Amino acid sequence: MFDIMTQAQNAIESYNAALNISSSNIANMNVTGYKKLDVSFQSVFEKLLSGGTAAQGDMGGTNPEQFGQGMSISGVTVDFSNGETTTGTSLDLAISGQGLFIVSPDGGANYYYTRAGNFQIDSSGNLTSNGMLVYGLNSAGSVVPITSLPSGNRSSYQWLADGTLQYSSDGTTWTNTGYKIALTYFPNSSGLAQAQGSTFSATLASGEAATAQAPGGAVGTLQTGQIEQSNVFYLGETINALELQRAMNANLSMVRMASDLISGFITKLG
Repeated sequence: MFDIMTQAQNAIESYNAALNISSSNIANMNVTGYKKLDVSFQSVFEKLLSGGTAAQGDMGGTNPEQFGQGMSISGVTVDFSNGETTTGTSLDLAISGQGLFIVSPDGGANYYYTRAGNFQIDSSGNLTSNGMLVYGLNSAGSVVPITSLPSGNRSSYQWLADGTLQYSSDGTTWTNTGYKIALTYFPNSSGLAQAQGSTFSATLASGEAATAQAPGGAVGTLQTGQIEQSNVFYLGETINALELQRAMNANLSMVRMASDLISGFITKLG
């Protein structure tokens, strides 16, 4: 009975953690550039009483004798499939492919990576994504923060397909700001860790970021004036949450059954 309760308790804890992750996905379904988390499970605590025997002559063999086994979460990974795009402003960008924008919350001491291209221009003329500096390539091809832009008006800017940022004071005559957007990618993007906002940080599992480059090739192409939405599928997440809740209730029933049997046995002992 105690084995039943232990297995059910482990399952309840695992399903509850998975339910929290599913709830987080649903909560972020309208967050630009959000990537949903996927949970996988595994069996644990295998109990093999007998390995079975082979047939000999006219005698048949025997199958293994084994008990059931518990379960736990085996891993949580980031799903980097592309989300749908919607129309944004002329300063917004979406990426078609595996590329990531490069941002920093502390002037380059730490770099984060994001798919959120709903850019803003702060009071100092810096291009930002959710308050973090966005990095680009200058005319020399070096990776630098996009700063000292001449106007804070988003409609005064537009991106070209090659990543060039242009500025116009009158909406008709466009000039090059000297910046191109910088993109990068990772050998294993699913190994990235969630960081500030809808950004990610590199881990040992993800590997190091590839050398930053302009759009094209391995990093993918740009969709100018577009914004990538989250890749959370609401109906699928809802069904998954219901299945997790059903599994939790089933294991809770096993705990109650085992508890009732133990209570009944103690009562008989008097």
